[in-house]
Amino acid sequence: MGTAKWVIDAVKLGELQDVPSELIYLEDRSQRTCSLPLIRFVLRSDDRTVVVDTGGPAEDEEVRRKIPFGYVVAEEERVENALARVGVRPGEVDLVINTHLHWDHCSNNDVFGNAEILVQRSELSYAAAPGPDDERAYRIHPDSIPPFTRCLDRIREIEGGTEVAPGLGVLPLPGHSPGSQGVRVDTGTGTFVITGDCIDAVDSWRRWDSEAPLPSGRFTDLADFHASLARLEGTGWTPLPSHDHAVVDTGTFGY
Repeated sequence: MGTAKWVIDAVKLGELQDVPSELIYLEDRSQRTCSLPLIRFVLRSDDRTVVVDTGGPAEDEEVRRKIPFGYVVAEEERVENALARVGVRPGEVDLVINTHLHWDHCSNNDVFGNAEILVQRSELSYAAAPGPDDERAYRIHPDSIPPFTRCLDRIREIEGGTEVAPGLGVLPLPGHSPGSQGVRVDTGTGTFVITGDCIDAVDSWRRWDSEAPLPSGRFTDLADFHASLARLEGTGWTPLPSHDHAVVDTGTFGY
């Protein structure tokens, strides 16, 4: 495929609050808590619009009753309102890429009714029958229907890395989940990679106490996680973490 230049908008879709730091930073023993924005990335090039990850449900009160930490969605952060802020209508989006299928990354897939949804085959397979420690990550609560199942007819399974459009590709980043993937985006200011939860926050990627990036405290395979971080380091691309306030504050990447 030829080259194309994309612009990336990072759009906040709510916030997880009072999250124990050991879930974000491997073996953290500080007993502090963190707040994590849920981020949807809107990618545009010429007349095409692609969305990477679609966030959590807008029913924040209901979700708070089902998870062990806080969850808030401000009015301007609800899906349609957040899209409107960057001038996008759901029907204009023809492709959704899920970095993985945890509920905070795919709960609004059904908003984009005209979009094909790209997921790694290994992720879809595991999400259908996750291990007991991961079940709530995919369905919020044991009594809930996993959000990804609402759009199974529009999911296209892929295996490994591939180009999905000029200037846009995916690469496997397993570890946080078996089929986690990143999204490479070529822009006028360089190449970025949307990392999913392979990197939650910038300070786990560039640390003051070590040259090596730090995995999060939630993983299905720690060796795979370390290998994925090493793969990202080897690319030289600029990572865009999935739950970092600095990403939302910057807002737009590329031109």
